[in-house]
Amino acid sequence: MGILDKITGGNSSGPEALENLDEVIDENEIDVVTPEAKLYVKKVHLRNEGDADLVIKELAAGNIILVDTTPIIKQPNRLRTLTEKIKAFVKKNDGDIAALTQGHELIITTPNAVKIVKSRK
Repeated sequence: MGILDKITGGNSSGPEALENLDEVIDENEIDVVTPEAKLYVKKVHLRNEGDADLVIKELAAGNIILVDTTPIIKQPNRLRTLTEKIKAFVKKNDGDIAALTQGHELIITTPNAVKIVKSRK
């Protein structure tokens, strides 16, 4: 039993906790957006150059993109190249970029109208 388990009174990281979370966040629901929104939050799995281009295209359209890097996390050089390409576009267009997870598995990118509040170390 870990320290957090002692504080919370149980093991909150087990499969039961995930199942309960699935009930709250029903990922199986299909969201058909009507009427059209001014901007969207989209998730892109970064695997190749085409996915990086898709992120850039969506940012140019004014959308917020969550970039899932887990498909290429074991290829650090490729990950660095694609991330630098996305970052260059973001900076050139006065957008913002930040890692949402410590291992950089999930990165958020925003268009110029949206800024990310980053915590200081």
